[in-house]
Amino acid sequence: MATLLTVLLTAPLVRSQQKLDIDPLELVRRASQNEIKASDAEHYCMFRDSIDYKDHSVSHEIIRTNQGGLWTTLLVNGKPLTPEERQKDHDRLVKFANNPDARRKRREANKAEDQRASLMLSSIPDAFLFTYVGTDRGPSGEELVHLKFKPNPKFSPPNHETAVYVGMEGDLTIDRKAMRIAKIDGTLFKDVDFGWGILGRLYKGGKFIIVQRDVGGGNWEEVQETLQFNGKILMVKSLTIWSTETMTDFRPVPSTITTAQALDLLQKSADIVAENHSGISEAQNSHK
Repeated sequence: MATLLTVLLTAPLVRSQQKLDIDPLELVRRASQNEIKASDAEHYCMFRDSIDYKDHSVSHEIIRTNQGGLWTTLLVNGKPLTPEERQKDHDRLVKFANNPDARRKRREANKAEDQRASLMLSSIPDAFLFTYVGTDRGPSGEELVHLKFKPNPKFSPPNHETAVYVGMEGDLTIDRKAMRIAKIDGTLFKDVDFGWGILGRLYKGGKFIIVQRDVGGGNWEEVQETLQFNGKILMVKSLTIWSTETMTDFRPVPSTITTAQALDLLQKSADIVAENHSGISEAQNSHK
């Protein structure tokens, strides 16, 4: 709580200015509670994860299993890995997949991060004051309630993570039927101290965008995350966070999938990407 824009962002929206029939704060509170409940549910799936940084990009195929997540690298800067790089990545993947201790540590780290994220979500209703802007209609006719938010002067951050809220304002969109947060677009209007495992300061002008949607079967997933921040770690070391992450092509996998089956699926995805890009390169060379 990632660059291609999702249908949610690019599709034409029809906005209604009619009065909202529910208190904005109550709407946000219900949606936040649903986000926390959903974070406890397991959704086993495969998907493509692509991240654009300032100076490079990388794409992974990720699979979630009941033993945790596994991933393989597909593209770096838009190009497939060389045979040597693919072998090295495959060896890394197999080693991790067959190391129970490493996977346990990863699950524990993810659990700790999920707990921090849950606290961030549960604090949203108290951290901000909300103003109704209008109701948008999404591409499938869904009702998207658009709210503006600004800091609540009475909010006392319960930890270093939520301290960032005192300097943030922006827009929040809630899917009324699903009662889920569809989009958060926040900007820092002043410098703020923060903590996410390490203390630091984020400078005015930083922003983040998170977009979620139903990817099938009532399962909601984050499909875009944009982070643009400058600051300092421990008030000494410069900090720059600049990335846009996009998650696409979600496909369900059985909850009973084995590690061997997961590795096989990831290998097939890597093979397909390598073959497709090889074909593109050959076609381009034939036209030169």
